[in-house]
Amino acid sequence: MEPRPIAIFLFIAMFLSFAQPLATQQLIVDLEGGVSYLNGAPVSLNPAPRAQNGRSLLPLRETARVLGLPLEASNGGLRLGTLELYPNLKLARLNGAQVDFSEIGVIQNDTLFVFARTLETALGLNAVYDPLQRLLILTYIPGVNAKDTTRPVARFSTDKKEYRIGEPVQIIEYSYDPDGQPIALSFTGREEAYFTPGPKLITLVVTNRLGKSSEPYSLQINVLPEVMNTPRDYALKYAPLGRSFLDPINSSYPVLTPERTDTPTPLLFSDSPENVSQSGVLYADVVSGPARVLAYHVNVMPIPARLVLLATNLEGVPVNVAVSRLGATSATRVVAVLGQVSLMDFWNAAGQGQLTLQPGQTAMLYVSSPLLSGQGLNLMADLMTTGRVNWTLAMLEEGLFSPSTSVNPQGLSALLTNLPNLEPDGIHVRGTFPGAVRNLRVRLEGPVGRLVLGDGNADPFITGVDALTGAPSVLKGNYGVTYTIALENALGVAGAFVPRGGLYSGAIRVNGTLTPVPESGVLYRPDSPMLLFRASESDQVNLEFIPASGSFLPVNLLFYRLSPENVAKR
Repeated sequence: MEPRPIAIFLFIAMFLSFAQPLATQQLIVDLEGGVSYLNGAPVSLNPAPRAQNGRSLLPLRETARVLGLPLEASNGGLRLGTLELYPNLKLARLNGAQVDFSEIGVIQNDTLFVFARTLETALGLNAVYDPLQRLLILTYIPGVNAKDTTRPVARFSTDKKEYRIGEPVQIIEYSYDPDGQPIALSFTGREEAYFTPGPKLITLVVTNRLGKSSEPYSLQINVLPEVMNTPRDYALKYAPLGRSFLDPINSSYPVLTPERTDTPTPLLFSDSPENVSQSGVLYADVVSGPARVLAYHVNVMPIPARLVLLATNLEGVPVNVAVSRLGATSATRVVAVLGQVSLMDFWNAAGQGQLTLQPGQTAMLYVSSPLLSGQGLNLMADLMTTGRVNWTLAMLEEGLFSPSTSVNPQGLSALLTNLPNLEPDGIHVRGTFPGAVRNLRVRLEGPVGRLVLGDGNADPFITGVDALTGAPSVLKGNYGVTYTIALENALGVAGAFVPRGGLYSGAIRVNGTLTPVPESGVLYRPDSPMLLFRASESDQVNLEFIPASGSFLPVNLLFYRLSPENVAKR
């Protein structure tokens, strides 16, 4: 050999002697395509590994570099693990025994290549050739025999080796632990479907409960340029309900025009003053029959206070009063999650029973736990009376509230007489709004459409009057209104929910099943709808929606018509 290659080798050895050993490394080499992967990530070996006479050859310098192994200068040669190389002498030593240079590798174009089996012996790594995929897989664990039989073993397969863009990739996993211990799976490079063409490497490592991990196990699949599904269509067909997906053009879909009727059930809405600085009446009105109360207030007094809901019988005969559903949640900050929790509590609540009020009698139907200074409370309740009742929402500082007062009719009447009516803050809303239930009927036609809720145009805001001041009021966003939405011609349709005004955290019923929107956190991006349902069995879908306190309106409901074959799968 000429002196020049020796100088090159010695320089490399000095340079790499500072390299530090790394953790488990798996190098996957496509000997035909020239592509390599280190622990699932593409890596460049230059020159590339190659095959010769049925044996795998790897460039020594590049292989040591990507595996983080030091090449050491040794008596005019190089050392890697138990391999010593003396290119000038055409000699080598492996595990202390002298071997002919041709038994460990070759020199081609001034580059030293070694056989994979040589590295297996010299380093204790595991070299496996996969003839089906034509891949060479090297697994190296410093200080550990890669063939340790006490470690779990990772194994899986795919249902095919080639897929179209957007085609589901099925993983068949059959890893095991020699001692039968439970194992946890950790995939890298795995996707439910791929949306770019080319080779894709999927790697699995399993770990048992003792913390021992398997060698990485990898398979390579190929994604063809042919498109089966776009990312949006894949999500509509296969994604689990509750998952968000990208659809940046959803705001351009045709707006659906529903048939609308409003049920004149009154909604008593109390959010002004939102920050309560003294004890007093927040809102009150006279109602007979069904009613809904929605209140949000923050105690900013320096002492604890309670939010109370009182009922006074204005009839000359006894009146029955019932709370059919109630949800209430307190928090230290005004956040969308507060509205979602109280809404979920409201929908899940059982009946609260009923009581009979004698003429002129006042009773306390709800009292909150003490609200510390800065704490807010969101209350939503459905009420029913058999006669005229004055409903009163009030904030009481702890000094005005006592257990004896809460059950003493005379004490409650005297308390209400002495409480001032608090002035609205000029920013937030209060009032009584006929139309607590909005009924929408929509016939779905065409490939896609959207139903706009809470924008004030396509979906008008309800109007009412502040019963304490007589001032007209507009409930922007229609918070607290129940939308009952009947979708017709819905067979084969996928439905989704997308925020249009900002952060949203609430809930919706789909055919009677309550679904958080979203399951955790908040929805924010108007280009990322959340999948709600797929209608595969019925031509009609029934939705119930209440805009959640603390969230931003408007929102859109999106409806996509799927192809018949995908409906059948569901």
